[in-house]
Amino acid sequence: MENIKERISRFQWELEGRKLRLGVGCAWVGRGGNSTASMNEDVSLLLKCYEKGFRYFDTSREYGESERVVGEFLRQIDRKTIFLATKCQYRPPKDPDGNFLRQPEAFEQFQRLFYESFERLGVDHIDLYQIHDSESYGICMDEVIPFLEERKKEGMIDYIGMGTRSITAHCQALADGRVDSALSYMDYNLLKLSAEPIIRLAKEKNAAFINSSVLLFGLLKEKDPTEKAVGGLGAKRRHYAKELRDLCQRFNIDSIAASLQFSLLNPDVDMTLNGIKRISNLESTIQAMENPLYPEQWAALFRFQNQCGNIRIPDEANYS
Repeated sequence: MENIKERISRFQWELEGRKLRLGVGCAWVGRGGNSTASMNEDVSLLLKCYEKGFRYFDTSREYGESERVVGEFLRQIDRKTIFLATKCQYRPPKDPDGNFLRQPEAFEQFQRLFYESFERLGVDHIDLYQIHDSESYGICMDEVIPFLEERKKEGMIDYIGMGTRSITAHCQALADGRVDSALSYMDYNLLKLSAEPIIRLAKEKNAAFINSSVLLFGLLKEKDPTEKAVGGLGAKRRHYAKELRDLCQRFNIDSIAASLQFSLLNPDVDMTLNGIKRISNLESTIQAMENPLYPEQWAALFRFQNQCGNIRIPDEANYS
């Protein structure tokens, strides 16, 4: 089978003759429930993204009705023209000491939700199926990974991935060699570089690295980022966010453009996902790619990163 890095490279965003390693994160569609009006609005948004050249779409069983929205979107295009990725959680309970319990019900639920994704999406084939927000790769090794490998042999899925915040889980998965991709979110951006070990290992293993949430859920657009609660970002990081926002204002830097273009600077990032919630998000993404930063603006951003304490320390190391 074609290596995942090569496959993904064929589904880059085509914008005015340029190919960009940007895809659509579908976490924000399907949040309005399954009413006809809400469904039509979200499907229309995805169709607009497709019309503008996007060919990589990532969703999850955990994103409300997102899979159903994506499924309706797929019925209106040629399925073969896009790369489709989805995810499902596998989070068995823990004992009082924090050790994961091997509970049959947890694995049975994972299997059920796996097959439900195909029904919700209305497809018989998914390019990339990812284990979503699992804190441990070890707990997935005996049942979940063999199950996904069997589905891979059957042709239901082409690739197996991890989509989680845990740096340790990602590195364990890549080292094991049975996982084709690592989707990391909020850990490789202007404020945080803690995903660098994942990027290096993914390159070594010829696996794909997928970067997400580079905009930190709009934190840099806030008037005072220190006052906005963002999961995974403690008080110190929000303080750095305020400093970065102030720097962007001083140097007339579009924070959206800087955030997206920073991820694209690294050739070892195979795909960057940007969450599109409304048409204005799509428009700002297009604008961000049409306005490259000047060298002096990049220099200011890199100086900030060099002065930013613990930028490479993962949040799981209890740095807040």
